[in-house]
Amino acid sequence: MYRLQSVSEGIRQSASPALVEAFALVTELGGVAFLVVLLSVLYWVDERETTGTVIGYALVALAVTLALKTAFALPRPPASLRAVAVEPGSYGFPSGHAIAATVVYGGLVLARDRLGDPRVTVPAVVLVALVGLSRVVIGVHYLGDVLVGHAVGLALLAGLWWGVGHRADRACLVAAGVAAVGVGLTGASSDSLLALGGSLGGAAAFRTVDTATLSAPGRAEALALVVVGLPVAGGLYWLASTAGLAPVAVIGNAALVATVVALPVALQGRVAASLSTG
Repeated sequence: MYRLQSVSEGIRQSASPALVEAFALVTELGGVAFLVVLLSVLYWVDERETTGTVIGYALVALAVTLALKTAFALPRPPASLRAVAVEPGSYGFPSGHAIAATVVYGGLVLARDRLGDPRVTVPAVVLVALVGLSRVVIGVHYLGDVLVGHAVGLALLAGLWWGVGHRADRACLVAAGVAAVGVGLTGASSDSLLALGGSLGGAAAFRTVDTATLSAPGRAEALALVVVGLPVAGGLYWLASTAGLAPVAVIGNAALVATVVALPVALQGRVAASLSTG
């Protein structure tokens, strides 16, 4: 009853095939792959301290999502209702996309102190709501899963903002603790190992890199970071995601997050060295 199956069925039946196809694209805006790219690029080319904060929050959201899904172990809607494929055996409650979209997009608004600006908050709220609705329209979640996901995301945002603020390293330590519990709950599933590795890599990197002291990148540096960083990060993500060995998954995702965080420092060091020798 609390998952609102009948309401969800009404939403699905009212959606035209064209709308379902459109929402199949919208739903990717709350997926892990897209959010990794988004946060990496924003960190490299824009505000590094605030984006670094949201990276830490996102890792907490991932760890909490996996722990909750495993603890409740509730199934998704039947395969006959799904418009897109999902990972076999994955659980449906709460919606991970709803949690992630709320934490990431809401976190960007909060960390950048734009909560009072309706030009920013209204589009962010609409985007988060559309990502959540997309999960119902494409038949991979019930409406109750999505509403609870948004509620969990808001609770995480409030708790993290109060508890760790802009300290991305502390957020990553929180994520590592939750992820360690998730590893035990899931029997060391691949997703839980990825969450643990990313959290440990983020904690180490943010302890080393003072994001507040990084200078704003110029256009050439920003372009270089994206051109170099995306293939490297993509390769590490692929390695960690497809590795059949637990240590490789943990180390690979730790390297991924650490590379995203440390790359601006490495590039600035190379530029400084070239200028001094030139």
